[in-house]
Amino acid sequence: MKRWQAVDTLENLQRYFRTESSCVTFLFQLKWPQGFVCPRCHHAHAYVIRTRRLPLYECRACRHQASLIVGTVMEGSRTSLRKWITAFWLVSRSDIGINAVKLSSIIKVTYKTAWSMLHKIRAAISLADAGQPLEGKVRGIVAFHGCSYPSTADLHPRETPLIIAESVTPDEELMDVKMKLVKQDCVSHKLLLRSACDHFIAHHVSQTASEMSIIRQRLRVDRRGRLYTAFNQARDWMGKTFHGIGAKYLQRYLDEFCFRYNLDTALTSTWDKLISLCVSSSISVQRYTSDCTARHAAA
Repeated sequence: MKRWQAVDTLENLQRYFRTESSCVTFLFQLKWPQGFVCPRCHHAHAYVIRTRRLPLYECRACRHQASLIVGTVMEGSRTSLRKWITAFWLVSRSDIGINAVKLSSIIKVTYKTAWSMLHKIRAAISLADAGQPLEGKVRGIVAFHGCSYPSTADLHPRETPLIIAESVTPDEELMDVKMKLVKQDCVSHKLLLRSACDHFIAHHVSQTASEMSIIRQRLRVDRRGRLYTAFNQARDWMGKTFHGIGAKYLQRYLDEFCFRYNLDTALTSTWDKLISLCVSSSISVQRYTSDCTARHAAA
C-alpha cells in the first residue's frame, strides 16, 4: 500500500505532502499512471517546462502542451496544490463534514475561494453520480426536505420534495442510494405525480433494472425503513455541518452525502474515489457546472 493511502489524520497528510513538488509528483502519477501520454496525439514522451508555477509537459511529437490541472477541478485555480489536496482529504472524511468557513480557516484562503473549491468538488461528485444509474431492483419513496408544517395535505413553498431510492441485489444487499429533487409542480397535495417518477426513472435508473417501484404517498412511507433513515441522516449531516442550505445547491449536498454513504456501505475508500474523480480529465467540471446552471435557469 502506498503511504498516502494510509493517511489517517490531517497532520499526517500535511507531513506527507510537505511541498508543492511532492504534490506535483502525486498528481502526475494519478493523471498518467503509466507515464505521460499526450492528450492530443497519444505520444508517450514530453519535454518538461519549469518556468511557470506548475510544470508544463510539451509533447515531443506534436508540441502540444499539457498541464497537470487542465480538465480537473483545479483548472484555472491559483490556489496551491497542497491546499487543494488538503481540501480533497477533508471532504473525503465520512466522520466529519467540512463547510467553507471551516475550510478557509484550515487552509488559509478566503471564504470565497474555499466556497468555490468545495463547489467544484461537489460538481465532480454530481457529474460522477449522473453517470451511474441505479441497477438491479430499485425501490423509492417520496420525502420532503425543510421545516415541518401543520398541514399534511398542502406543500409549503419552503418544503422541497425528493425521491429517495435504492438499488439492491437479488439477495437484498444494498448497492447504491440516490436522493433527487423533484419540482414542486410534480407534487399534488403531497402526492408524488407519476410524471416525477417517470422523470426519475429516465434520468437515474438503468434500462436493465429488473424491478422499479416508488411509494408516491407520504403516509405510506415507512419512517423506520432504510431509505427514510438515510434521508434523516442526510438532513442531520447538512444541518450540523452547513446550518441551512438553500434550494439552489441542495442537490449538490445530497449527492455528496450519497457519495460517501454508498462508498461506506461498499467498504470502499472515499479518499481514493474522490481524488480520482477530482483529477479525472474525461469531462471538464467547469463545463458540467455551466450546463447545470443553464438547465436550472431554463427549468
